[in-house]
Amino acid sequence: MATGREESLKKAEKLLRQGKLDLAIAEYARVVEEQPRDWNTRNILGDLFVRAGQADKAAAQFMLIANHLMHEGFYPRAAAIYKKILKIKPDDEPVQLNLGEISAKQGLLHDAKAYFAAIAKRRAARGDKAGADEMIVRLGALDPSDIGARVMGAKVLEQGGDVIAAAIRYRELHADLTQKGRLVEARAALREAVRLNPEDADGRADLARGAVAEGDLDAAKPHLSRDVAGTDPGLLMALLEIQLRAGEMDSAKALLSQMLATDESLGPKIMELAWTLGASHPDAAFLCIDTSVDAALADKNYMDAAALLQEFATRVPGQIASLLKLVEICVDGGLEAAMYETQAQLADAYLEAGQGAEARVIAEDLVAREPWEHAHIDRFRRSLVMLGVPDPDALIAERLSGQGPFIATDPFMPAESFDAPERAAPTDAPAAETFEAGTPPDVEEPMPATPEPQAETSGPDAFDENPEEPAPPPPPQPRPARRGGAVDIDLTQALAELQGMSSTPPPKKPATPQNLDEVFNDFRSEVSKQAGADDATDQLKLGQTYLDMGMTDEAIGALTTAARNPRHRFEAGTKLGRLYLKKNDLAHAIEWLERAAEAPAPGVNEARELLYDLGAILESSGETARALAVFLELQSDAGDYRDVAARIERLARVQAGG
Repeated sequence: MATGREESLKKAEKLLRQGKLDLAIAEYARVVEEQPRDWNTRNILGDLFVRAGQADKAAAQFMLIANHLMHEGFYPRAAAIYKKILKIKPDDEPVQLNLGEISAKQGLLHDAKAYFAAIAKRRAARGDKAGADEMIVRLGALDPSDIGARVMGAKVLEQGGDVIAAAIRYRELHADLTQKGRLVEARAALREAVRLNPEDADGRADLARGAVAEGDLDAAKPHLSRDVAGTDPGLLMALLEIQLRAGEMDSAKALLSQMLATDESLGPKIMELAWTLGASHPDAAFLCIDTSVDAALADKNYMDAAALLQEFATRVPGQIASLLKLVEICVDGGLEAAMYETQAQLADAYLEAGQGAEARVIAEDLVAREPWEHAHIDRFRRSLVMLGVPDPDALIAERLSGQGPFIATDPFMPAESFDAPERAAPTDAPAAETFEAGTPPDVEEPMPATPEPQAETSGPDAFDENPEEPAPPPPPQPRPARRGGAVDIDLTQALAELQGMSSTPPPKKPATPQNLDEVFNDFRSEVSKQAGADDATDQLKLGQTYLDMGMTDEAIGALTTAARNPRHRFEAGTKLGRLYLKKNDLAHAIEWLERAAEAPAPGVNEARELLYDLGAILESSGETARALAVFLELQSDAGDYRDVAARIERLARVQAGG
């Protein structure tokens, strides 16, 4: 027996064949109303509405069918129904949206883009900017390979005020581009993400790290801070360099302390940074070096601290702060030769900086200690000219000739060299006459030298009929007095002694000696004798005794004391250098051998042997340039000495890079 649905469908079909379209539509509509999920009948009804020219009613029927199919996951069948709707209603946006979504799910990205772009264009045409932007955002999320669409979507989000969502889009874009190896575009996307979201510390760190890897500190600077750098050594070094180049010394100093406190291995990198900054930012470079110097001083390692500053002075000449500190270290550590050299550099730096008063103090001290060095006299003259002294050469001549004595301060002279008691003034002379007018009371008057006994002669002049009473010999000369840890040497007295001071009184205003070199050489010898030669000899012998007994540390102490005296510096310094070499302490070995090389050698062979050892140690420690210089010096003096020629050839190749 036929059901009511079947009878209605059969009746509708008869009416349709009879050309009664409206009655057929009514009959099909009654079936659909009674059974809403009869999708086949609803599809027939939709087609009849199309034939009847009722597009809206047809679209409504088709939409119900297509939405059901899409919900159930039958995407191809749903897409087919939606397309039927577009044939009768081409501008139906909901249908286009659904078709775009179905196309995206099916991987038909080209079709999906076409649907979404059409909607965006139509909305923009009617002034619906928000609706158009929505579609652009959807287009940006549609195809990961469409970078342009993704960037456009992020920009639209930013313009709409949703900066965090835009930043997220840029972050996703950065990750995808990085994975694909498109690093330049990836970094551009990351910059946009960080711009929109400054709190993105990881993004800022990545940007800074990339810029640092390319050596572009200017690009890294906006993204770097102490928090962003964290514990990353590369970022910390970059932040330090940025602060130093910007002159932010307080911040850089604090950062340096933190870096070295948490990671001592950064020390060499900080040193490299100092050498890099030396030429353009000397003060910043010194700040880097100063931390390593302070670390050495904390361990009482004066020699290493001085070596660092000496290297700095070589690379960055004339930096006053570093030279001042080096002088302090040399005094505290007893590094005599290094201190004198540094004083000369400091005087030159003061002259270069126009600080004439400071330069004069040091230059005068240098001349007083080593008046035979013409370079010191030149520094003295330049400082006087800078200070506007009317006749500098006259003043220098007066000082050197003894008319205006000046004082040399030597912090290294051992106290035992000045144990001789000062002579009291003769009791029969009034105290007021002890010093001439205008002579400072702390400078002792030069005493006439004791005349040498004359040999007996025969002849009419051997005896005098009326001999006079011989004058009593003058009292012996007192040694220079030691005051406050310094040695005061009166050049007037010393020069007078060296010249013999015959019984003929000197002229009131003697001229500058025509040939000062001989006088200065004698003066140098005299000063050495006054500088504790006896004690230094004892210390040298004691050091050798300790060596014979195998007491290395004690030997080092005694030999160090002996080396302070110029007369024993070669022997003591040589022993110290070889002692440190046995201890595998190359830095100290080089330091002492160099100091010994500056002193007079007892013989040619000893001097050559010392230079050879020094060059060999420098070569083994990687100091090829210095080693080459030493061997070249040795070759110029000794010719084919040992294997010097072969060493020079090898070192020259290393220096040339091959």
